[in-house]
Amino acid sequence: MAKRVRTETSIAGNAVSVSYAAVELAKKIFGNLEGKTVLLVGAGEMSELAARHLINQGVKRFLIANRTYSRAQQMAETFHGTAIEFEQLAEKVGEADIVITSTGATGYVITKEMVAKALRRRKNRLLFLIDIAVPRDVEPEAGEIDNVFLYNIDDLQEVVDENIKGRRQEAEKAEAIIEEEVVKCRAWMNSLAVVPTIVSLRGKVEHIIKREIEKSGSWMRNLSDEERNNVEILAASIVNKIIHDPIASLKEESQENGTASYLVAVRRLFKLDIE
Repeated sequence: MAKRVRTETSIAGNAVSVSYAAVELAKKIFGNLEGKTVLLVGAGEMSELAARHLINQGVKRFLIANRTYSRAQQMAETFHGTAIEFEQLAEKVGEADIVITSTGATGYVITKEMVAKALRRRKNRLLFLIDIAVPRDVEPEAGEIDNVFLYNIDDLQEVVDENIKGRRQEAEKAEAIIEEEVVKCRAWMNSLAVVPTIVSLRGKVEHIIKREIEKSGSWMRNLSDEERNNVEILAASIVNKIIHDPIASLKEESQENGTASYLVAVRRLFKLDIE
């Protein structure tokens, strides 16, 4: 059931957290994130979540800046990155392909001038800035520079909200699949109830065939092995045809309506001894 939901719907395909949405946007811009350098400005929970998503996309090099350097070092150990002094920020922006900022600063920690200088050092290679801080960490005018992509938390929240709507639609599809599978499961569970009766019925008729053939041993001794085998096959074939319809009806009823009354009737009619 779960596999069908994952395969036939996109319920898990859209980002519903800001940090995940940021990584998804980065993938759209760069395509493949393997080999990219990420600068995390701020070492809080949002940065950690983003780092984990980035690692899943193949990012291996992290630069981590925080006003409290010891916290940057701690996070760098967690993600096998490099802690940098906050004062080095202007210099290190140019080394990163993706910059994610999430600090509690009251003013801009990354300015348009810093980004312009960084881009010159990068020889105008694409720079992706994700500002998920409130208030803003990145001066909005930085996004006006060519080859710079700047998204803030409002942009990401719009993506998240749209994706939540998409997930709700996919959830409706998932519910329909679940209902279908529940019906199938109930039919299968109901069919299990008839199995002991069917097994017992077949066992009884096989016992009758064997017993009657043994009773006929006096005249069957005059038959060849091939003839004796043909008689046994004929007897089994006749009995199987007789019990075929009762067994088929039991299976059909078990899937559609339940079998309690049918099981009682079959047990009584054939005098089945079922534990």
